[in-house]
Amino acid sequence: MATPQLGNCPKCRKLYLRIRNICDECYQKTEEDYLKTAAFLREYPGSTLQEVSDETKVSVAQIREFIISGRILMGSFPNLSYPCETCGKMIRGGKTCKSCMAQINQLGNQTGKEGREHSQERNDKAGGYITNYL
Repeated sequence: MATPQLGNCPKCRKLYLRIRNICDECYQKTEEDYLKTAAFLREYPGSTLQEVSDETKVSVAQIREFIISGRILMGSFPNLSYPCETCGKMIRGGKTCKSCMAQINQLGNQTGKEGREHSQERNDKAGGYITNYL
């Protein structure tokens, strides 16, 4: 088993022993925020993300992380949605909306196509050395 290493907490920047991805103080704060959020949603299941954040004083970003990590299940809360990571449009699943994902996929396809064309062009210029002599 590897020995834990020292590191800086990504949330508060304090030096801590890396047992988790954040220090104990931030972990405790996150757990308290989760309990407040879950309790509020149990009592007011029709709340929006902004209402939950305003009432519990837990940041929208933190509540979004609870949703994305699966700690808060969207099926029980019909009005709960969170911003797309790319454009900010409100969504109920994943990290990006469908239109941003389509745009990302389109750019990926274009990049892949250009890479294949460039590779074929290089082979043509080189005379296909390997394939000509195999």
